[in-house]
Amino acid sequence: MGQLIVTDISFRPYTYRMLRKIGDVNLPEGVDAGMELAVFIQTDEGITGCSVGVDSATQTIPALADLVVGTDPRSVRSAWNQMTAKAFKAGNHGPMSAGISAIDRALWDLRAKIHGVPLWKEFGGDGRPVRAYASGLDSPLSDDELYKFYESLAAKGVTAGKLKVGRNPEDDERRIRVMIEALSSHGGRAQVIIDANEYWSTKQAIQRVAQLERHFDFLWVEEPIPRQNFDGLRRVSEAVRAPIATGENFTDPQEFVPLFQHGAGDVIQIASHVSGFTGANIVAEMAAAFDRPVVTGPDVGNSMAHLSSTWKHHVMMEVFEMGREAALINPLDIENGCIVLNNTPGAGIEFDEQYLASHAPSAQPTKRLGTVYGRAKDAGLLG
Repeated sequence: MGQLIVTDISFRPYTYRMLRKIGDVNLPEGVDAGMELAVFIQTDEGITGCSVGVDSATQTIPALADLVVGTDPRSVRSAWNQMTAKAFKAGNHGPMSAGISAIDRALWDLRAKIHGVPLWKEFGGDGRPVRAYASGLDSPLSDDELYKFYESLAAKGVTAGKLKVGRNPEDDERRIRVMIEALSSHGGRAQVIIDANEYWSTKQAIQRVAQLERHFDFLWVEEPIPRQNFDGLRRVSEAVRAPIATGENFTDPQEFVPLFQHGAGDVIQIASHVSGFTGANIVAEMAAAFDRPVVTGPDVGNSMAHLSSTWKHHVMMEVFEMGREAALINPLDIENGCIVLNNTPGAGIEFDEQYLASHAPSAQPTKRLGTVYGRAKDAGLLG
């Protein structure tokens, strides 16, 4: 195979209905609809790279594509450098970061396909399965619905779970017990994670976590206070038993630097929207240098598992199981509590063309994930 050239970058939006309502302390009523992008990178050799993007990337993919079309698709880091340089003035955030992430991940999928190997091998891994933990985004669920969700993951061998908390400590305690019972229902020992989604103030977080720690040991406590309150995160960590996890909402690798400078994160969360696989790997290497464990956020089709499987300090990857894979053919399965990586070339992202055609967005406004989400107005207030 000689010189390869990217000839086109395109995307197709599609909608989906979730298997349950999802929400957290900032969105307790929940939503049950979403929209994603099927992203395609074409080459002159007829090989196509694919990724799943968030809908805001529609605003930036066309301009970013101009930097990549006409280049060798195997030069992924060079393309990432070009795209992040373009983001310099406005910042590598929001739609810009979303576009960079979608293109970067599709380029890595394409590069693995060009070389005829699964993506984990392109990243230098050995294909070992990646341990999963269940995440219900469960604030809208009744106790019965809560149990049903976590029991369904326990049936696949998953024993760790994350519960949304924040508003009412009595409700939080009761629901944690429901989750533990469900995760233990197939013989495993439940491990508990709680997530306050930046709802508390520093003092509130210390009080609430300490109150819950009278009854439970937490694997980690996620985002108890706003992500950029680095001194506050360190204070919470010093005041409670559990490790504090943060980072999942950062979109530029540089945003993680203060976490290490302030000792603000005991567990570093890395998501695919940190400027794609390339950006995520930069953050993982930083975390390794500071001897911090990392966990990965959810990803449609679980393609982040390819990369995180290569990190020696990786703990677990979050799985939603909420129907976001409806547009995919043969998404990665969960067996014995782990995400099983594919052995076919690329990331295992393959779209169902009939689904894309029948689920194109309509002009009718829809209340869906990404359009109604923000920090609650009463966040950080006493009460």
